[in-house]
Amino acid sequence: MAKTTASFAERFLFSKPVFYKLKCFLIQTVIWKWILSGLFRMNPRVLSDTDGLFVGQRVLVAACGPGDVTTGPSVDAAAEISAFDISTEVVQACQRNRPTWKVRQADVLHLPYADGEFDVTVIYSALHHIPANAADVLAELARVSSKRVVFMEGVVPPKGLFRRLLLLWYRIVDGGVHYYTREELLEIASKVGLKVERATQHGPIAHMMFAVLGTEPSKNASRSSSNASAR
Repeated sequence: MAKTTASFAERFLFSKPVFYKLKCFLIQTVIWKWILSGLFRMNPRVLSDTDGLFVGQRVLVAACGPGDVTTGPSVDAAAEISAFDISTEVVQACQRNRPTWKVRQADVLHLPYADGEFDVTVIYSALHHIPANAADVLAELARVSSKRVVFMEGVVPPKGLFRRLLLLWYRIVDGGVHYYTREELLEIASKVGLKVERATQHGPIAHMMFAVLGTEPSKNASRSSSNASAR
């Protein structure tokens, strides 16, 4: 992730891989599974039909964290997996946890990879932590991907009490920079030339958006040329 400053929540929850894993357990298992889906019987809206996305593919995991990949579908079926994060400590943790992955430190806005080097790029629950607009992030991920960009991201309603409550919750447990609506993310995808193949929402309150975006080589090439001239 490209970041120069971090909120208290981000510094505390993401400073050590163990804190990040604890946070994921508390939210996904305790709150979603045990309380909301179990105790209150809310529809868990489980993510499904993702098995074929990564089989035999060259996959790049963006903002990889410690390598647990808990907020989106597993990429383990890929033929080859590369990953990056901006944090040195997190990269080292990922290298320990995923010895078969090719992990390096990198900025999501200036990736050290060639155009179309991967078949699929994925970014899970990280867009809201990046100060730059999601359009810049998705465009750079599309540049290095020949087939698809896949993301999972927490979204908020455009207005209303539920939006305010979600933003308050995120401020406490996540500390992100900007949380998008579903409509904003779909518009951004279209603006950077990505074709929406799938866009669904999941979790007991349907606040997690999963999207599969097809890349278009001709547009990726033009984006790459623009990026090259700008750098």
